[in-house]
Amino acid sequence: MSKYCIGVDLGGTFIKFALLDEDRRASGTFQLPTPAGRGSAGVVEQMVRGARKLMGDHGLRAADVHGVGIGAPGPLDLDNGVVIAMPNVPGMENVPLRNLVSDGLHLPAVLENDANAAAYGEYLCGVGGGRGDMVMLTLGTGVGSGIVLNGRIHHGSHGIGAELGHMIVEPSGEKCGCGQQGCLERYCSATYIARLARRMIEKDGRASSLQSVLDAKGDIDAKDISDACRDGDELAAYVWDNGAYYLALGCVNICRIFDPDEIVLAGGMARAGDELMEPVTRHFRRLHWKLTEPKTRLAIAALGSDAGVVGAAGVAWQKFAQKR
Repeated sequence: MSKYCIGVDLGGTFIKFALLDEDRRASGTFQLPTPAGRGSAGVVEQMVRGARKLMGDHGLRAADVHGVGIGAPGPLDLDNGVVIAMPNVPGMENVPLRNLVSDGLHLPAVLENDANAAAYGEYLCGVGGGRGDMVMLTLGTGVGSGIVLNGRIHHGSHGIGAELGHMIVEPSGEKCGCGQQGCLERYCSATYIARLARRMIEKDGRASSLQSVLDAKGDIDAKDISDACRDGDELAAYVWDNGAYYLALGCVNICRIFDPDEIVLAGGMARAGDELMEPVTRHFRRLHWKLTEPKTRLAIAALGSDAGVVGAAGVAWQKFAQKR
């Protein structure tokens, strides 16, 4: 019988579960609600329950499973398997999640940052194909990232080496929630481009078809801007292209530091597909140095919301199965 690893992706709303076999095939993906009102004990209980259900549905015993990989939002103490805090789930402060899940399932477990796990999932089973070096940027509320070098997640010396959304692209720019000024995520995240469009309409008095969206919904999101851009709205086109410019600038900086085979774009904005890739690629080629042609490929992620749970299982494979 094939051996498996279990992936568990802990989010503020749902906990996802999946199996990964020795041929990098994911299966059995499902989710359970995160019991946010029941504290850490309720969360751990739900994680153990879901993993047991996964094993039961596939007729697996503990002997058929190498281990469990857990993806969770930070901040984390990866060495000790501890969730330091999880703002969206009360009671998740200084929780030894790795050991609690391991004890509940009687299986070895490993804890990984959810953004890193998603990048590893895309590297292993998505567009990365398990080859070369890859960097993933997740474009959503902020800009998350994960770095895979020589087939392994890169954490940095202090465990915070993959925070590419907080590289500075405008030294005197807008203040970021992290305390720095001019971070990449302040200029190309879905949140920022929506905020810029609204500011240009409400404070600068710029005309736009987005005004009707603002009147109807009371707000604007990145998809509204993408739709308006497609329909020829000038303000939307400017805002979208401005975000693409800064995203391309970040990609060029990533190339100078890591020279990866691929930079993969994920998250809500990446669903725009070619409408995002075209301006980003155009700016990327213009900003890239002229000593050589760009060799790093820009691509849209393939796994969608399953990347995190697949990557969590992949981290378990790397830690437990490959050693054997």
